[in-house]
Amino acid sequence: MRLVTRADFDGLVCGALVTKFERIDSYLFVEPKFMQDGLVEIRAGDIITNLPYHPNCTLWFDHHITNTTPDFPKPIMLGKGGFRLAPSAARVVYEYYTDPSDPGSAARLSFLNSERVTYLLKEADRIDAGKLEREDVLNPQGYVLVSMTTDGRNAGDEPYWLRVIELLRDKSLEETMRDPEVAKRCQQIRDEQEKLRKILLERTTLKGNVIYCDLRGVKEVPEGNRFLIFTLFPQGNIQVKVAYDTQRENTTAISVGYNIFNPTSNVNVGELLKKYGGGGHKVVGSSRVPNDQAEQAIREVIDAVTDK
Repeated sequence: MRLVTRADFDGLVCGALVTKFERIDSYLFVEPKFMQDGLVEIRAGDIITNLPYHPNCTLWFDHHITNTTPDFPKPIMLGKGGFRLAPSAARVVYEYYTDPSDPGSAARLSFLNSERVTYLLKEADRIDAGKLEREDVLNPQGYVLVSMTTDGRNAGDEPYWLRVIELLRDKSLEETMRDPEVAKRCQQIRDEQEKLRKILLERTTLKGNVIYCDLRGVKEVPEGNRFLIFTLFPQGNIQVKVAYDTQRENTTAISVGYNIFNPTSNVNVGELLKKYGGGGHKVVGSSRVPNDQAEQAIREVIDAVTDK
């Protein structure tokens, strides 16, 4: 079987759970937009996590509000996998394998209900849902810090993503943090935080309630701590960030998200960005648009979230 997932922390925690209970012999790491555009070949036997549904798969697990389909129009938990609006996709995977009616569930529960895995799932929920404290952002530790070392942008990082899946599945947090490559990348996040802070201050404008950050043309942006911007602009309640897409030529990435420390916006971000070929959750989402359409899309998105 092949695991098709996203190389963010939620996707890797999904991988840790799936590989514990399924015989996975290969992996494919992709971003949601490639799935939405039909550019990923999905075949029987594939298990998809934290990504849009494809009818050819054997199992599918997701939690994004915009990934409902005619096949799965509402929250479900069936033999085909699971979908609900959970804090993380990993939580949906966890619930599937803790089904007490499933043969062999007792052995699974001894692993899934262990203190180590329960804590990992709790942190995955907090991280993916942005339920963090200011100290988590300003001085990241533990799984929060590990999550900042994975973003899926560089395909050359695949050996690291596979290592993280293995560590999350088999090792404690302390053992994970002692892994040489994890330790190296965590230290890099700490070392580059001040550089990131300066770039954000230079490239961000507060437009009323909107935190507008334009990173187009900036080289080598350390994007590990995606929540740092909210500590710098606490007055804004929603961020619109734009950057050139590193995976597609002549394409601009637009991401929108509530300020996790001031979540007073009432915009459904996922539904808004569906209009631009993207999607996501109610409070956070992203889209990709051709460069020649970017300025209009950016203006429309900013208008849609202003004073909301």
